[in-house]
Amino acid sequence: MKKISTFCVLAILASAGAGRADIYVRGQGIFVLPMDTPYSSGIGFGIAAGWELNPQFALELGASRWSLPSAGMADGLSLGKIAALPIELSLRARLPLGAKLNLLGDAGLGYAFHSFTIDEDLAQSWTEVGFVIEESAKSGLAAHLGAGLELVLSPGMSVDISARYYLLRSSGEWSITDAYSGESASGTLESLNLDSLTFSLGLKIGLAASGASR
Repeated sequence: MKKISTFCVLAILASAGAGRADIYVRGQGIFVLPMDTPYSSGIGFGIAAGWELNPQFALELGASRWSLPSAGMADGLSLGKIAALPIELSLRARLPLGAKLNLLGDAGLGYAFHSFTIDEDLAQSWTEVGFVIEESAKSGLAAHLGAGLELVLSPGMSVDISARYYLLRSSGEWSITDAYSGESASGTLESLNLDSLTFSLGLKIGLAASGASR
């Protein structure tokens, strides 16, 4: 995690120091479609800061967050919700299709923080029979590939629609404790597949520009 953070900071400083980059922020609403059947679709949001190196390429540091319901399975997480927070450094490419329309492509690499919350009714049912259960999902590397379309509204503002495939793998831990005797058992959950396809609607606002219309 420390190495990834250092790399991100150095890349940002290098691009900002080039003197050519335009600076922008981009926010987006996200619909998430998980690839593994125990999880259901969900919604989320994202925010990013970008540096336009030239009219074709930009370097972007962004974070997204979403939560997905888990139906529960014998060798995985129980009924509840799993949240993902990927933070990635991305390279974005732009190909003009017209005066105001651009084709977008991007690829990113970073780290994803995961958390899991057991369904309250399920936890309560275990408590009623004298047991306390806990489950967690570990954080791990994150990567994505994406493509989309951008509509330029003005030199400093645009909207975009995009799709991304996220590679998000994790593992987890579980424990069950007898509330009366204090005895407990625990184990690990291997190879949790959190890969997801996301669809987003974004708004980009320029903060500093060189004066050229993009």
